[in-house]
Amino acid sequence: MHQLQCQKSPLSLKEGAIFISDAHYHPGLREELLGFLEWVDAPQIFFMGDIFDLLVGKVTFTKQSNKKAIDLLQKLSQKTQCFYLEGNHDFLLHDLFPQMQVFSRYNQPVMCQVGQKSVALAHGDIYIGGLYKFYIDLLHKDAIITTLNLMDIKGWISKKIQKYNGGKNLCKEIADFENIALQRLQHYDVDIVIEGHFHQRKIFTFGKQKYINLPSFGCSLEFLRYERDEFSFSRM
Repeated sequence: MHQLQCQKSPLSLKEGAIFISDAHYHPGLREELLGFLEWVDAPQIFFMGDIFDLLVGKVTFTKQSNKKAIDLLQKLSQKTQCFYLEGNHDFLLHDLFPQMQVFSRYNQPVMCQVGQKSVALAHGDIYIGGLYKFYIDLLHKDAIITTLNLMDIKGWISKKIQKYNGGKNLCKEIADFENIALQRLQHYDVDIVIEGHFHQRKIFTFGKQKYINLPSFGCSLEFLRYERDEFSFSRM
């Protein structure tokens, strides 16, 4: 059985490791995440971003409103090796999860090795430019987040964002996603790419390369599991 060795950090993917992405949890909506965090029994878990619909480590209301899930994640990280790859809905989390290794989008992809094959892990919104990159970069600036936090009196900004996010269809199928996956692979010089963000639950093989797009846990309660040198989808 191969061990997955990450080049930037001394990580090894253990038998039974789980990858979960895009749960898009917030209180009163998609609360199955809470059950998962209490149910899951794995030696290693990779949280691949957008686990929360809105959680910004420096915005007070988002931490208060998500406290139950945050507490469960902290408790889980005390007994299980956990890694958190930040997404576009959950970021600046290092101080919230001190017992996890947290990777910001600027430290993604996480480069790994399984046997003779190279593997890259990312939430999935890197290598997207234009206005999207400008917007995301802006949200990561201390001055912007500090100002937003001060303006977010009684969570009025956060509540508006959560209301908007709550109306999104997490189960939407993207047309011609196979071509999008092929384009995504052009950014990676690796054998296997694992990403979330797009919610597509797809595995494609292009020549010697494999692209895995994770399911949205908030849509189907599914995740990816690594067992017997294979990656496959599982359900809670």
